[in-house]
Amino acid sequence: GRALRQAFYTFAHARARYRPAHYQELGRRAMTDAVADVDRGLARVSDAFDLLLHATPVNADAVYSRFMSSRYSAVPEFLYRPQTVDPAALKRDLYSLPVEEIEDPALHHLFSAQRDELDREITMLADRNTPRFVLESPQVYGGPDERLIAMARDILAKPSPPAQRRSVTPAIGAEAFAGRAEEELAYYRAAYPELPTRVELRDDVPGVMVSKGRLLVSRSMSLSAERCDAILQHEIGTHVLTFYNGLHQPLSQFHAGMPGYEETQEGMAVLAEYLCGGLTRDRLRLLAARVMAVDSLIAGADFLETFRLLCADLGFAHRAAYTIAMRVHRGGGLTKDVVYLRGLIALLDYLAEGHEFEKLLVGKVALAHMDIVEELWWRRIIASGPLRPRYLDSPLARERLAGLPGGSGVAQLIE
Repeated sequence: GRALRQAFYTFAHARARYRPAHYQELGRRAMTDAVADVDRGLARVSDAFDLLLHATPVNADAVYSRFMSSRYSAVPEFLYRPQTVDPAALKRDLYSLPVEEIEDPALHHLFSAQRDELDREITMLADRNTPRFVLESPQVYGGPDERLIAMARDILAKPSPPAQRRSVTPAIGAEAFAGRAEEELAYYRAAYPELPTRVELRDDVPGVMVSKGRLLVSRSMSLSAERCDAILQHEIGTHVLTFYNGLHQPLSQFHAGMPGYEETQEGMAVLAEYLCGGLTRDRLRLLAARVMAVDSLIAGADFLETFRLLCADLGFAHRAAYTIAMRVHRGGGLTKDVVYLRGLIALLDYLAEGHEFEKLLVGKVALAHMDIVEELWWRRIIASGPLRPRYLDSPLARERLAGLPGGSGVAQLIE
């Protein structure tokens, strides 16, 4: 099919009045009923659960208090929210979808990969807080390779800024941050009045996270004022924005998330922090430390061994080391935290090749499937969404976006 489109494209430019801008414009634009049925079915299964939320402890703050009282020697006992779905029923629904009836090669490939990833995520959901969970996690999120570990070590080898050079601005609490988040959402509602995102103050989540387009904020969270805008651009300017841009596409996979989208999403979110001027050396060290913690997890380390690695070997404070270790060992061992630095490096390599950043904003896409995204774009099946990140309109962001290094120069972002 690709060869025929290229042939017709060449013929059109040589002999016809119609001059397509790209050979993929000649692809099919209409979608069959089978495509619509499978797409909706995959989204229905994906929307039925949130693996990250189900794998996140609901008592992380209380556990830290007990952990501190034990002088950091007691093995934490995390509690998790009840499962709200039946994994076996989800798998039955998943494999009842007639993916094999999809004739469009690009969509068949995309839907098959999505079904495979959802299958693995549902298995993880069923095996949460068991020894099997840590064996299944790398099948979804992968693990660190030698290049990534070497870059993480290089970042960690650079010392943290001296205490006197760090910001002395007062910390922002949960309610103040929620207020800033509402102001940020009001900016986007000026362009998209129907934006339904809401901010929820919660006792059962650590820090800040986005789930199905909702911004969840821990009541106990606190962050420096200089990091506030960076977190807003990370969570709202990336995760919320791409979710609702994806909702405007005719394929549900653009809001539910393509296979492997987390790596690209987190790379974009960290890049957003840099483009708005909020990516600090401490933040980059934190992402590198997560890579080392995941590496220790895969090597068989338990929670205490990972915690001691972070404190004794990498020089992190007790609370920061606990949070990193908790994120990596939650659910029985989750390797997702490796995707932040890996995604940033892959994104920098992608942009260094001359690709457009703004095309990544059409939904929750993955770099591994950008050839399909490009094809669907030229076939006019997808288009730009209604939302554009606020930070992209600033001169600083435009200057920094134009001067990005490749992935091997990731440490240059904070030099």
